[in-house]
Order: sequence, then C-alpha cells, then structure tokens
Amino acid sequence: MRIAYAAMAWTGLYVASKVSYALDGRLGVTGGPRVSPDSYQVYGPGEVALAQWANAGSALLIIAVLIIGRLSLPGRWPRRILLALHWLVTAMAAVGGVGMLVTGLFTDRGGALFGGYCSVWAVLLFLSTRELQRRPTRELPLRAVPR
Repeated sequence: MRIAYAAMAWTGLYVASKVSYALDGRLGVTGGPRVSPDSYQVYGPGEVALAQWANAGSALLIIAVLIIGRLSLPGRWPRRILLALHWLVTAMAAVGGVGMLVTGLFTDRGGALFGGYCSVWAVLLFLSTRELQRRPTRELPLRAVPR
C-alpha cells in the first residue's frame, strides 16, 4: 500500500511541474529536453498554458486511478478495467522514461533528468500495479432470485 502512496506523491511532482509551466506559459517539463523557440509557433495565444493544464489534469487522473486501486471494488470487471488502466499508465511512464533517457544521453537537447524521473515513476507504478494484481478479488454476494 505504501508503494501506491509513493507513486501518488511522485505523480504529484509531475503535476506541480506542469502547473508551474502552465502559469508561466512555457512548454516542457522540469528536467526535460530543451524546447526550441520554434515549438511555440504551433500554439495560439493561451494554448501553451492550456496544453500544460491538460498535462497536469492527465496526471491527476493517474492519481485518481491509483486511489481507486486502493479501494476494495467488488466483482471481476471493475478490477480488470482498473488493472488495465494501471498497466496503461505504467507503460506510458516507462516509454516516457526510455524516450527521455535516450534523448538526454544521445542528443544535445538534454532531458536525461526527466528520463530518470519517469523511470522511477514507471517502477513505482509497476509495483503498485503488481500489488493490486496480487490482492484477492472481492466477489459480489449471490442474490436470491425472486420468484
């Protein structure tokens, strides 16, 4: 259970970074690759901040998935859906980690720090998901069928 709380806190760091960037109207992420000035030309007025707020919101959804995973949901389908969401966010963090590490180590753009952050994030999400997967399923009670 502590792993899930660590994953939530780690995700919260990402939220804080995205909120900071949204308030400043900047692209990127703390420790991420340098963003070229040309990248801003794709966005209209206020759209950079909106994109960063959306990123912060998506991370809050990850926290919500982790919180729901701590609940004792009855039945197999809610559990399967929740496990699928857990594996999805784990995969996203892992891909982000690998991508940023490769970018940071093999280009001059930087981003290795954020790649390391994403790698730790992926491990925390993986361990949280495995914990959920190993927890026994709570079965729904059988109900008497009225005649």
